[in-house]
Amino acid sequence: METAILKQRVALYLATLYGFLLLVWLAALALPSAYTVLWSLFSVLPVLATILTRAITKDKSPWYLKPNFRKNRKTYLFAAFLPGVAIFLGGLLYFSLFLQDLDLTARNLVALYGQYGAPETIQFTVQTVILIGLAFIVLSPLVLPVHLFALGEEIGWRGYLLPLLLKLTSPLKAVLLHGLLWGLAHAPLIYFGFNYRSDYWGAPLTGILMMTLVCVVLGTWLAYVTIQANSILPAVLLHGASNVIGEMAAFVSFLSVSPLLGPNPTGLIGMSGLLLGAAILLWNMSGTAKTCLSQN
Repeated sequence: METAILKQRVALYLATLYGFLLLVWLAALALPSAYTVLWSLFSVLPVLATILTRAITKDKSPWYLKPNFRKNRKTYLFAAFLPGVAIFLGGLLYFSLFLQDLDLTARNLVALYGQYGAPETIQFTVQTVILIGLAFIVLSPLVLPVHLFALGEEIGWRGYLLPLLLKLTSPLKAVLLHGLLWGLAHAPLIYFGFNYRSDYWGAPLTGILMMTLVCVVLGTWLAYVTIQANSILPAVLLHGASNVIGEMAAFVSFLSVSPLLGPNPTGLIGMSGLLLGAAILLWNMSGTAKTCLSQN
């Protein structure tokens, strides 16, 4: 009986969320300006789907919003800085392979922030780019608005769907499946050029597939810290920090190589550090006896 209820909740959550996304995507096809609505609501819809599923199925399970900080300081430090290091290393690998794509004039940075007073001409060196990257690793966990945007996704995907899947299957399968489903939810955004633009080989299908891989990889990190701390707040920290440092490489790139490769961690080479880390975390989780988040 309990298994049937859990499956019902999983199905209702996914049907509600994907239904919302489909409706907004169709609206954006008819009215291009609705894309802004789609982007704005992307972190809100998982929360709405969670609330509706909980209400309809009378689900009183935890929201996993307690910090549990005292016993999980190492997990918070891990979430704050280790993914940033992995993303930084992926960016270094990308530019070592495509040095011609390194833009030391940072024209993309100037174009984005010139209106706010950024100098119109910037000249970096490789050393200063590396130092700025290291500074981003330290500062990225402190950008509160980005973390607040990530909170909505974490409430739905790690705070609700993941615990349900952990009760239905093994940790390894649950983590991989929730990441796959999270990635597919990005399809409407990728269709309109989010993260990958629209001028790459196989667009938008290859972008959707790559984003799905990204979410499986990043979702592994997010699931790991959620399970370790019995809270989604380390995942919020990790998610927000990754979004901040993940944009850094594009500021010093001509973007002349396929976005399916990098330089951001949404490309295969750019995510290489995260991918290696996810493989290690999955290996650790596959051998753990801890199969679900605590109900306390």
